[in-house]
Amino acid sequence: MKKFKIDFIEFAFLVEACIPPKPIARAMFWQEVIDKYYYEMTKKERNRLYEWISKNPKFEEAKKKEFDAYQFDLRFDPDNQYEVEAEYEGKKEKYLCFKDGNKYHITRNTSILEDRITKITKL
Repeated sequence: MKKFKIDFIEFAFLVEACIPPKPIARAMFWQEVIDKYYYEMTKKERNRLYEWISKNPKFEEAKKKEFDAYQFDLRFDPDNQYEVEAEYEGKKEKYLCFKDGNKYHITRNTSILEDRITKITKL
């Protein structure tokens, strides 16, 4: 399947239209914004998207009730970004993470095991 290109403004409107709660297809897109598209965006785009979505009153209400909205807030909040270095079987990796409680998440459902973390840097 061919990939479609859209500019940032079109992307932001699409994300805004999917603020939880929404039907399954929109919910799946919202989750991909957190898990996939976050990594395809520049830091400036991430910050702009967070600012855009945060201004929407629906989002402010949703993040209190909807877990996906809460996770979007954690993933995109510029004050909750970390570079985490971890080591497993002698191999060192660096990850862009967000913090939820005491865990550092790479995606919504993937966090780094505490005993594997060698260094945490707040970005």
